[in-house]
Amino acid sequence: MTVYHIPTVYLILGVLYLLLPLTVWLVLLNQPSKAASWWCAGGELLGVALLLVGLRAHLPAWATYTLANGMMWTAVLMQAMALRRARDQTINIKQCALLILSCLAVFEFFRVILQNAVLRFGWSTFIFTAVFTYISYLAWHIGVVYRLKSAQWLSAIYATTAITMFTRMSLVLSGLTEPEVMAQGLDSALTVIMGLLISILGNFAFVGMFLERSTQGEMNAIAQRARQEESARLGEQIAQLERQRTLGTMSASFAHELSQPLTSILMDAQAIKTSVAQGGSNSKEILESIAEIEKSTYRTVKLVERIRNFIRPTQAEYDYVDFKTLLQDVAQLLAYEIRQQKIRVEFDGDSVTCWVHGDHIQLSQIVLNVYRNAMQAMALSDEKTLFVTLERLGERVVLRVRDTGLGIPAAMKDLVGQAFVTSKEGGLGVGLSISSAIAQMHSGSLTISNAVDGGAIVELSLPAVDL
Repeated sequence: MTVYHIPTVYLILGVLYLLLPLTVWLVLLNQPSKAASWWCAGGELLGVALLLVGLRAHLPAWATYTLANGMMWTAVLMQAMALRRARDQTINIKQCALLILSCLAVFEFFRVILQNAVLRFGWSTFIFTAVFTYISYLAWHIGVVYRLKSAQWLSAIYATTAITMFTRMSLVLSGLTEPEVMAQGLDSALTVIMGLLISILGNFAFVGMFLERSTQGEMNAIAQRARQEESARLGEQIAQLERQRTLGTMSASFAHELSQPLTSILMDAQAIKTSVAQGGSNSKEILESIAEIEKSTYRTVKLVERIRNFIRPTQAEYDYVDFKTLLQDVAQLLAYEIRQQKIRVEFDGDSVTCWVHGDHIQLSQIVLNVYRNAMQAMALSDEKTLFVTLERLGERVVLRVRDTGLGIPAAMKDLVGQAFVTSKEGGLGVGLSISSAIAQMHSGSLTISNAVDGGAIVELSLPAVDL
C-alpha cells in the first residue's frame, strides 16, 4: 500500500488553496462583492498557512505552529465572515482579532508553558471544529432563507468536515492516535481528504451559492418589470440571468467534474516527488507525469472558461453550429446529474450530421433548459429514461426530447411555455419561454406536449444549412 509523504501532501494542498480562490475570484470577476472578497482572501491565507505546515521540518516551531495555526484560524474565520456578509450581517473586525489572539494565547500556553502536545493539538482541532460548524450553520441558514441548493451543499461539506475534526480531536484526547498533523494513519488521511474536498467542493459550492443569490433578486425585479412593461428589450437580460441561475444550481456538478483533474494533478505531483526523493528518477516517467499534469490543468482551465463565458453578458454571435456536437457538449455539462439521478439516455441520430446557423450559447441554453426540465419531471418516476432524437427533415433540423415523467397536468396544458407560469416550487417560469423566444430568433419553433406513450415531449425545429 502506498504511504503518502504527509508534508508533501500539505504543500500540494497549500498550492490548491492558493489557486482555487483565484479561480473563484476569476469566475466572479464581473460581479464584485465584499462577501466574495472575504472568502477568496481567507482561502489565500489558508494556502500560505498550509505551506508553512508542509515546511515544518525546515522552519522554526513558532512559524509552523503558532503563526501557521493563527493564520489558518483567521482564514476560516474570514470565510465564516464572508457568509455573514452574504446574509447582510455586520462584521466586527476588532472582536474577530481579539478572538484569534485569545485562542493563540491559550495555544501558546499549552505549547510553551505546559509543553503538552495533546492539549495543544486538541485545542487547535476544537477551534477548527467550532468554526467549521459555524460555517455549516451559516450556509444552512442561507440555503433555507433564500432557497439556494448550493448553500445546502456548502453546509453539508463543512458539517462533514467538522464531524471529521471532532472525531480526530476525540481520538487524540483519548490517547488512541498521535497529536500531530504529520502523523501517518487513517485519521490523518481522512483529514487530508476533507481538506481536499473543502478546497474543491467548498469553493465551487460558494460560487454556486453566490451566483444563485446575486441573481435571484435581480431576476425577480426584472420579471416584475417584464410583467408590467412586456418589454422585449429585457428578454436577453433575463436569459443571461437564467443561465447564471442554472449554473448556480449545477455548481455541485462542476465541482465534481473539477475534482477529477485536480486530484489527478495531486497524484501525479506526488508520484514525481516520491520518484525524486527515492533517487531512482526515471526521466520518461517524470515527463509522462508532467504531461498528465498539463493535460489535467488544461481541462480545468477550459471548464472555468466555459463557466465564465456562459454567465457573461455577450452580444449574439451567429455562426455555423454542428447540432450533434452541441448536444454532446450539453450532455457533458449534465453528466454528473444524469449519473446521480440514474437516468438512462437513449440517443437516436448517430449517423446524422445536422448543421444550423445561430448563436452557440443561446442554442445550448435551449437544450440545457429542455434536458433539465425533463430530468426534473422524472424525479418521482420509477423508470427514468430520456429519449433524444435528432434528424434532418427536408430543410429543417428537428430535435425531439421525450421523458418518462407524469406529463403535463391538465390545468397547465394551455399555459405551459408562457412567461412566469410554472408548477415548480421556487421557479420563475422563464426557462421555456426564454427557450421559445430564442428559437423564434433563429427562425425556429419550440413546442411541448404530452407524448402518446406517457411523459412529455419537446420538439425543437430549426432551419438546416448545407456546408
